[in-house]
Amino acid sequence: MKKTTWIFAVSILGTAFISCNKGNSAFKHVKGGMEYKIISTGKGKLVEYGDVMKFQFIQKYKDSTIKQTYDQLPAYQPIDSMQLPKEYFDIFKQVRPGDSIVTRILTDSVFKGGLGMMPKEFKKGEYLFTNFKVLQLLKPEKAQEDRMAEAKKIMEADSIHAIGQKVTDDKSLQDYFASHNLKPVKTELGTYVDIQEKGGEQVKDGQIMSVKYTGKLLDGTPFDSNIDSSFHHTEPYNVTIGRGGSIPGFEDGLKQFGKGGKGVIYIPSVLGYGTHGSGLIKPNSNLMFEIEILDVKDGFQPPVQSAKPAIDTVKKQPAKPSALNKKK
Repeated sequence: MKKTTWIFAVSILGTAFISCNKGNSAFKHVKGGMEYKIISTGKGKLVEYGDVMKFQFIQKYKDSTIKQTYDQLPAYQPIDSMQLPKEYFDIFKQVRPGDSIVTRILTDSVFKGGLGMMPKEFKKGEYLFTNFKVLQLLKPEKAQEDRMAEAKKIMEADSIHAIGQKVTDDKSLQDYFASHNLKPVKTELGTYVDIQEKGGEQVKDGQIMSVKYTGKLLDGTPFDSNIDSSFHHTEPYNVTIGRGGSIPGFEDGLKQFGKGGKGVIYIPSVLGYGTHGSGLIKPNSNLMFEIEILDVKDGFQPPVQSAKPAIDTVKKQPAKPSALNKKK
C-alpha cells in the first residue's frame, strides 16, 4: 500500500524489458554486470551535460511487468554525473531524441552483496530488462514547465476516468459482497470495512497506527503481506494518519479501527492504485486488506517553547517590545 518510487530503487535496479528487440547490435558491458545497447535514430542533437532527459520506460521480468510509465507521467532525469549512478550516466550521455535504450542484468548481479531480498518469483541466471524511450532532451528551465503541463493532462484524464470508474468499482464490489454473503459498512469516502473487532478509541490525525496486513486481489491472490514471510518483510507497517503515506482507501479503512482492531478493508480502484496499477495489481483493480491494529501512538509533536522575553545583548536586560507588538 506504500506509494511507489521511481526507477533507481535498489530492488529493481536495472530491471527492464524490450517489447520488440529490433536490430542485431551486441550488448555492451558497464560496471556492475549491466549490459546495454542503444537503438538510435541518428537524428537530432546529442544530449549535453545538464540536459533533462524526458522518457518513458517499461521494466519486465519474463512476461511480468514490474513498472512502466506509458499510461502515466513520463520520467524526467537530469544528465548529471552527480545525480546518476555512473553506469546510467555513461549510457544516457550517448543518446538523442527518439532513441531507445535497452539494458539487461542477471538477477544474480542485481541482488548480490545483500542488495535486498530476491522476490520469490525471480530465479537466478535469468535476465531482467528495461526499455527506455527518449522523448525529448530539455534544458532545465524548460523541464519543470513541461512536467507541469504533462501532469495537468494526466490529472484531467484521471478525473474524467474516475467519475465513471467509481460507479464501476462500486458495482463490482457490491456483486462480490452479494456472492460471498458479506455486509461490510461503506465509509463516506467510499471504502468498505468489515469490522470483526473494533478495538480501542478511533484514531485521530497525526497518530501512528502499527499494522499487520495481507493485501489480496478479489480473486484471493495475495500481492503483499507483512505476515507471510515469503514477501520478505515481516515488520509492522506504521501509518501516520492524515499524512497521505499510503493509498487513500487503506488509510480511510484504518481510521475506522482502534488499537486491537481486526477486520477486512475493501478498496475500490479509484482509492487504490487507479489506472496505473502496481506490480501484480492490474489497472482498475479493487483490493482487499486483512488487517490487525497492533498499536496506536501519538505522533511527534514539536515542543512548545515558553514565551521568554528577548534580551537586549548590550544592556543585558529584557528588550523593549517592538512597534509591531504594541497594543493599540
